[in-house]
Amino acid sequence: MRAFLIIITFFLFVAIPSAFSQAEETASKKIKGKHKIKMSQARHEYLNGNPRVALNLFREVHRDVPKNATVNYRIAECHYAINNKELAVEYFKNALSLNEKVDKQAYFWYGMSLHRNGQLDEALLAFEKFKATAKPALLKQTHADHYIAQINEAKLQISKPLNVSLKNLGENVNSRFDDYSPSITADGKTMIFTSRRPDTQGGKVDEKSDNKYFEDIYISHFDEKEGAWSEAEPIPGKINTVGHDASLGISKDGSMIFVYRNDGNLYIGDIFLSKISVSSNKWSTPKPLSKTINSSYFESSASLSPDGKTLYFVSERPKGSVGHADIYMSKRISKYNWTEPKNLGPVINSKEDEISVFIHPDGKTLFFSSKGNKSMGGYDIFMSRMNDDSTWTEPMNLGYPINTIDDDLHFVLSADYKTAYYSSIRPEGMGERDLYEIDFSNYDIMQGMGAKLSILKGKVLINDTSLTNIPKIEITDSETGKTVFAIETDDESREYFITLTGDKKYKVTASAFGHKSVTEEMYIPYTTERTFVMEKVFDLPHTP
Repeated sequence: MRAFLIIITFFLFVAIPSAFSQAEETASKKIKGKHKIKMSQARHEYLNGNPRVALNLFREVHRDVPKNATVNYRIAECHYAINNKELAVEYFKNALSLNEKVDKQAYFWYGMSLHRNGQLDEALLAFEKFKATAKPALLKQTHADHYIAQINEAKLQISKPLNVSLKNLGENVNSRFDDYSPSITADGKTMIFTSRRPDTQGGKVDEKSDNKYFEDIYISHFDEKEGAWSEAEPIPGKINTVGHDASLGISKDGSMIFVYRNDGNLYIGDIFLSKISVSSNKWSTPKPLSKTINSSYFESSASLSPDGKTLYFVSERPKGSVGHADIYMSKRISKYNWTEPKNLGPVINSKEDEISVFIHPDGKTLFFSSKGNKSMGGYDIFMSRMNDDSTWTEPMNLGYPINTIDDDLHFVLSADYKTAYYSSIRPEGMGERDLYEIDFSNYDIMQGMGAKLSILKGKVLINDTSLTNIPKIEITDSETGKTVFAIETDDESREYFITLTGDKKYKVTASAFGHKSVTEEMYIPYTTERTFVMEKVFDLPHTP
């Protein structure tokens, strides 16, 4: 049974040394008897995805044979795999000082660990030494030039830092355990995220995987009076189980949540949908999306367009793929059914992995994490805008200090473009992966291209409770006459929630079968403060 974070972690590390390393036992005569057996056991654990167990075994040998190059090299591999960057550098350096030929890829992995540790110039020197002796086949196999390009991109981005500030969300939201995958509603008042803390449903750890607590989804609300997020709590309702339940995204109106579920039996990493009950304010049992979305391959990350008609998600399906994990889009047919997904193509997707996708409330700005494009190292966050012909602009690296040489994931941005949230591992963190807030007050992330968004919400009152008669809302631009939104209200509450360009006039029409439609011209204001919200209730008279 694999957790959502653990599955992502297989992508997060640039690579795992064991994929290539064939360390030469240059000093094997010094490793005898029980130590040779322990080295074999440790190597077996490492190759089976248990680097922490392997590390402890290699350390036992190292205590007795500290000057063996291979032992130091194996310890370095383990530290790299579990992201102990400084120790990986130290032990790779030790191994090379003892024997430069300890492994034909030694300087490659030394360069990789230096890169992850922020020693960029030293990393370039290590890669130069690797390239000087490596055969063409090995250079191609290790993608050395790709990582050299990442180092140069990191140096470029760090040389021109953005005028943004980052803040850990603190103990109300974060714990000393893994906290990640934030998602917010368009009004900026509700946040959901995933955590692996002790009070998860059942309170058990995943003994088949990493011995961490199973994933659950948590919720927090923004207190405008206090200017802070409330203490997070397990999301109410029937979403969390004793297995892995992770948040993928919340709809812009806060009525739906996309859930990653892995129970180790029937569902092994599929996307589910849960809806909130208006009467109880609790979330329903998640239902899997149609098989057009949930394939036999791993699906992760999901973000719904503001009109509720387009789903952006990540999949590893090979059909039509550009790389391994790609971003796809699909159109809604019904509540749980979607059209055949379409790959967003090579402008967005690279030969590397793309994950954690988010479509902004403006419906035109896409944010995602990628190892490709022009990454500084690991996953970086990129932004792309939809053109008028539905193609996408070349992705832009969001830059430093948002992106680092480590993995930066799960970026979401408020409707006013001023506040973002994402998950990162930083020195000032509370434990493992934490949620951070990014303040864009002094930096225009859209560089003048962003619409001035406001929110129109409300409900339509009709004297028909049948779920087959769902009221509709249609909005046209008063100036151009163009329809900008045409949506159904929620089937239970008859509520609607729409993001619109503010400081404009619109004609808003509410209709339902058997009822007289109502049209009203409305001016939707815009404010430079927190996203403006206008409420409007339509009461439709029954047709005589």
